[in-house]
Amino acid sequence: MELMIASVIALIALSAVLTVYSASARHSTGLLQQAHLHQQLHALMHLIGRDLKRAGYWHFDPRFRAAGDNPFQNPTNQVRIQAYAGNSPDSCILYAYDLDQDGLVGVGVCADTDCADETDDDNVEQFAFRLHGARLQSRYGGSDLDCDSGYWQTVNDPAMEVTQLQFTQHSSCLNLLETDRECTPGAPRLVQRALQVQLSGQLRNRPDSNTTITQWIRIRNDQLREGKEW
Repeated sequence: MELMIASVIALIALSAVLTVYSASARHSTGLLQQAHLHQQLHALMHLIGRDLKRAGYWHFDPRFRAAGDNPFQNPTNQVRIQAYAGNSPDSCILYAYDLDQDGLVGVGVCADTDCADETDDDNVEQFAFRLHGARLQSRYGGSDLDCDSGYWQTVNDPAMEVTQLQFTQHSSCLNLLETDRECTPGAPRLVQRALQVQLSGQLRNRPDSNTTITQWIRIRNDQLREGKEW
């Protein structure tokens, strides 16, 4: 009888220990997964921010060229915010910068004799990030700098889903001719820009893990506008 009672007590104690251990293991696993999600989101934000800061950079000799002639800030290559078809508004950003410092926009899709003015085919210098479904994608080539064309690769971890990507551009303008007045279309002016980026993600099949981070990104290369163009 005493042996039976001791066995029952031991089984109850063992059951309690196993229950506590199981709950603790699940809790620890959840914390590790959440930490991994945070790490992934911050890594993606760092990737986006580091590249967008370079938008509009042009290597040129000021003795022979004017800053206003920057081909990386013309209407095709300047920072533009759009959306890939079927995704949320303002979830795709397009930009370009002089990666190889040759002064030409590398499009990578033309023969040397067929390249448009200010472009060449030695590399790709037109970039973009976009939300496509639950994936964050980076553009690495294509014939048109557009959110619906080109070649793209997914950069987020397969274990996570990107639930939101939103770009908001803010700008301020300085009238270079009359600094005490607001900018006018015909006056030379300097435009300073910053981007607010909001990124949300969750662990796959775990909506309760959804996390959002926000970052401000200062575009280092200001726009010099000398007329009504752009």
